[in-house]
This record gives sequence, C-alpha cells and structure tokens, in this order.
Amino acid sequence: MSMTKWSKIAVLGTLMGTCFTAGVYAQDLIQRVDAYLRNDFSVVVDGRQVQLANPPLIYNNASYLPVKELGTYLGAVVNWKESSKTIYINSRINPQQPTEGNGTNYTEIVFQYPYVQYFDYLGGTYPVLTNMTEQTYYRLSDVERMGVRTDGLRKAKEKYSEELYVSEAELKSAWGKEPPQLSYSNYEPIAITGEKDPIKLKAIKEYVKSFRYYEINKVPYMSNPIIVDALPELNTYSYLLTENGHFYRTTLKLTQINGSNNQPDYVVGSSSKEDIQVTRVNN
Repeated sequence: MSMTKWSKIAVLGTLMGTCFTAGVYAQDLIQRVDAYLRNDFSVVVDGRQVQLANPPLIYNNASYLPVKELGTYLGAVVNWKESSKTIYINSRINPQQPTEGNGTNYTEIVFQYPYVQYFDYLGGTYPVLTNMTEQTYYRLSDVERMGVRTDGLRKAKEKYSEELYVSEAELKSAWGKEPPQLSYSNYEPIAITGEKDPIKLKAIKEYVKSFRYYEINKVPYMSNPIIVDALPELNTYSYLLTENGHFYRTTLKLTQINGSNNQPDYVVGSSSKEDIQVTRVNN
C-alpha cells in the first residue's frame, strides 16, 4: 500500500516528536538513553537515495530520522517554536513559501555581569564564561571543552557577542554522576582559553594589564577583562572586555621578536577593537 507525501510527513513528525520529547526538555522530563548511529543505513525518498548529514539513529529497536532534513526532501517546511517547544511540519502549498524553515531559534539573552568561573570536572580544571540573567547560563564552547555532551539541550544566543550559551537547568541532565565543582585552588585573574605557550600567555596578560587604566585628552578609561580566546588563525586572539561599562571585543595579534639572549619572545603587534554593544544594521 502506497503512502501519500503528507502521510509520510505525519509518520515522520510522530517519530521525531517522540524522540524530541525524550531528549530536550528540562531535567525532570529528560531521559539519558543509549542509542546507535547507523551510518550503514540507506535512506530512499520517493525512489531516490539521499545522503543525510545526520545518520539514522536506532533506539529501543525503533529508528529515528532527522526531521528537518527529511522534511526538506519531502517538500515540507520545518519550524521550531521555542515558547511551546513544538516542531511544526508544514507542506509547501504556494511557491511564495520559503523552501527552508526558520532553522534553530535560540532564546536571546543579554550580558548582565559576565564573569569567568573555574570548574573541576573529571580530573581537569576549566574556565567557563558565566552569565547571570533570570537564571545561570554557561558559554557553550567552554562546556563542550570540558567534554560535556550537549546534544539535545536547548541553547541560548547572547545578543552582543552572538555566542551560544546553555542554562544550568538544562545542563543538570548532562553532567552525569559527577557534576563539576567550583575550583578554588586554580584561578587566573585573566582567563585565556586555547593557548598553552607560557611566552604567549605572558605577552597577552601584559597587554591586558597595560590597558586596564589610561587617559586620552584627560578622559579616563577603565577596562575590565572578561576572557581571551585563541582563534583558529595562528597567534590571533579574541579579547572580550568592558570599558567604562560598555562591552567590546578586541582582536589581538602577536608578533614574534628576539628577546634576551636571542630567545624568541612575543608582543601584541596589532589590535582592533569593536564596540559590540552598538545596534547592528543588517544590509
């Protein structure tokens, strides 16, 4: 018996609704499950084999497929509504309808008093950028650096930095039996991630300290460092700070020089500061 396109979409939505409920809601409703990704499975849609970016998943002898990808192949638009935590699968009836859904809609949060905390977790100590709003949020990249799986957890996007965060309430389901503990023995006043070279770390810290307080035309400027992150480009770093109560991001580039006894040394050779708190205009 053949199935219509809408029947296939309805079955897909039912399956994925069940999978979604099991993996995304808050701690009292989240279940940790053991599942298997089957890269060896083939998926054929309307007689045409398709290559999915995310392979089928097998759990409890049932298969689960990525609803957004399958919806695209079936000619449907998939949307996510954060307020009701609902996936909408809509058939494209008119050509004016978008071919893609709204993608991932993140809850928007805004910096209040962002600061770095150090956590001990599974034998390591990690700096984690923390933001307090109506609840506690941790920067996603820092959490993932700790080795915490964040699949299925709802994320939030910070307005100024445009970086992703995840709430403490969501993370409670992912910590496992040994949640991280605040570290009081390991603390750096200037947090730097992604860089281990002590000479480079010294150069970055000296730069940050030298621009904590300065004057231009008798106007005082006081900055408060938040965090420095190594960027993929060699010797390049993103420095998040507040200056006179305003949020900025400065890109730092280190230049190698000859130090004492002709030993290699580094200085900040260039920097460019961006005011991330201004209202962006999308062209």
